[in-house]
Amino acid sequence: MKESRLFFILYHLIANRTVTAGQLAEKLDVSVRTIYRDVERLCEAGIPVYTTAGRQGGLALVEGYTLDSVLFSSEEKRTILASLRSLDATQEPGHEAVVEKLSALFDDHEQSWLEVDFSGWGSRELDNRKFNLVKDAVINHRMLEIEYCNSKGEQDIRILEPLQMLYKARAWYLKAYSRTDEGFRLFKLSRILTAKDVGQQVEKKSYPAPPTTEHEAPSTTFVLRFSHVVAYRVYDEFGAASVQKEKDGSLLVTTRWPYDRWVVGYILSFGPSVTVVEPQYLRDEVYEMAKKLCELYKT
Repeated sequence: MKESRLFFILYHLIANRTVTAGQLAEKLDVSVRTIYRDVERLCEAGIPVYTTAGRQGGLALVEGYTLDSVLFSSEEKRTILASLRSLDATQEPGHEAVVEKLSALFDDHEQSWLEVDFSGWGSRELDNRKFNLVKDAVINHRMLEIEYCNSKGEQDIRILEPLQMLYKARAWYLKAYSRTDEGFRLFKLSRILTAKDVGQQVEKKSYPAPPTTEHEAPSTTFVLRFSHVVAYRVYDEFGAASVQKEKDGSLLVTTRWPYDRWVVGYILSFGPSVTVVEPQYLRDEVYEMAKKLCELYKT
């Protein structure tokens, strides 16, 4: 606890020109005397914290000071900066200033090797606004009302207690407790059509651990043959380990999915560039759906 408190104090000294011992004591819920003892420990570690008197006085770091390698190695400094820079897309107020100050303190002004953007192509402002609204609700334990489109295409309104954001398989998800149907649920962020903070604080909950293998939905082996013209999608969505390149240039993919109605729609999204090799029942379902599509577009 002491170590995390020391780092918190250091972070605030970096992020703010001057901060009072009283302000730090209030944020950390300790006494002012404890703050001064912590500052002494920072000084003993070689970090030059000084105090200034007067109305605008308080605790501050010596101007232009670079954190010594005793506290952080060169690799650790690069790791910290890379982690912070990867969060640029969250547009957290003051975030850019903190990164700049840490860069100066670490004497590191190289261009970042990493850029992260949570938005889709052509929808940056809307996607970032939704991402930040959901993120703030998770951090501040605020109830959300969302309009959601599920995998069956059904849209409804849900009242959620947001718990955690998850990035998995190239998509963002929200772990939440749904008051609407009284259960823990996982919501794909891209399917949240609208979201708003309903102005109510909620108690902290823990999202249950994922089910063990024997309780997971049963999965089926699918064998699919793709034309080389969609190779970019095949490697994006299946990974090289699942792909076998044939002599004619086609790509044979063997994969396992829990079977649901979305599978047929997913197969059809490749148009004539995919053939279902097995199972036979999936071939039949794709054929029946293709017939319906032909009827729909028949003139």
